[in-house]
Amino acid sequence: MPRAEAIQHAEEASALEAEAAGATSGTTAGGLLIEAANQWWLAGDLQRCRSLLETVIEGGGEAGCFARAELLGVFLQEADRDGAEAELVRLADDPALTEGPCQLVGELLTDHGALAAALEWYDRVLGFWTDERRAAAAATDGRRSTDRMLWQQRQRVRKRQGLQPD
Repeated sequence: MPRAEAIQHAEEASALEAEAAGATSGTTAGGLLIEAANQWWLAGDLQRCRSLLETVIEGGGEAGCFARAELLGVFLQEADRDGAEAELVRLADDPALTEGPCQLVGELLTDHGALAAALEWYDRVLGFWTDERRAAAAATDGRRSTDRMLWQQRQRVRKRQGLQPD
């Protein structure tokens, strides 16, 4: 079996396994179905990927927001500007939106060169933070944290946009 075909079969097997786990796992189903969707994407089955993401979106909540962010990634990868913009609007209006999906959207938009939009989503993340958390992330004491990494990414985007650091 050629290497590419073996990889394809492995991705499909991983996708099927994650999908089966998601179907039976109750409260963690959304995350597992998102993982299965990502595996289907890697296996080249975008229709099944989208279908699983839409299933999670229908369930709502934070998992639904993460699924919307992942679906945004699909639209961006396919250069479907209308689909991407529609998902951004839906996600921004979702009352279950939390900082995690906002950060993912910021990263996806940064990766696709949409820096002004990425900065808006990074700013949304900061809207969830306390002043203390923001100060800790901005500190230059050499400590590494996920908050610090997000802060630095946001500063890089600001710099590329010609804005001053904050």
